[in-house]
Amino acid sequence: MSQGELEVLGRAHQLFAAAGPPATLIAVHDAPAPGAAVLTGAGGARYQLAVSGSRAALRSAADTDAAVATVVGAAHHDHLAAHHDTKRVLDEARADRGTSNAPLAQREAVRRRVARLHAQRRHVLSARARARRHSAALRALRYRALRRRAARFSPACGRAGVAVRAALSKLGRPYVWGATGPGQFDCSGLVQWSYAQAGIRLSRTTYQQIHEGIPVPRWQARPGDLVFPHPGHVQMCIGNNLVVEAPHAGATVRISRLGDHVQIRRPLP
Repeated sequence: MSQGELEVLGRAHQLFAAAGPPATLIAVHDAPAPGAAVLTGAGGARYQLAVSGSRAALRSAADTDAAVATVVGAAHHDHLAAHHDTKRVLDEARADRGTSNAPLAQREAVRRRVARLHAQRRHVLSARARARRHSAALRALRYRALRRRAARFSPACGRAGVAVRAALSKLGRPYVWGATGPGQFDCSGLVQWSYAQAGIRLSRTTYQQIHEGIPVPRWQARPGDLVFPHPGHVQMCIGNNLVVEAPHAGATVRISRLGDHVQIRRPLP
């Protein structure tokens, strides 16, 4: 070994000084359950929409926190591995006395020094590459969170906005099969009545409504679009990955999450 070699290997090892365990994120298993009271009218609609949006944001934040914890945990593991690998090379150099002055022994000592320097360089470069990947993963999560924040619900405009506000004004009204409002609804009756308030006539049943307007991919859904989890049920998109619906017998008009596998139609004025 030489003093110069030990200095170089030591600086590389100091890049990975021992670090404590990563901070633990508090897990959020689910959003708070809604209260038993049902608010009606425009004020109640705004309240229910805000509550549902907050639940969706909380679930989304919990998912992001879990992903961040995974990335940070992997980065911490890689840091410890690099600390161990570079220390092993440094310890090998300190233990290599190589006191013989014989030419063959000197050449062998040089070979070992070169091998240790190359090994330390590989450890540093490999750790930096993994750190860049972890950093990119964290930036992607931040970008995803910013996109969600920018996509928060904003009221729809035009006739679709009138229909959305009409549907939300009926939150808490009972589901009754065949009912078309204004005090009780089935699923297709709710969207038909809501669009009627905007001056747009829709057919009576879901099996007819699923052919009205134009098809829209899920990622382009906007408030006022008709959402069909299956041909026998229709909901209305209200933005922020939420829908308003009259779901089934025994339930009331409510706000639900937009499903993953749905058909979407956009009524035309």
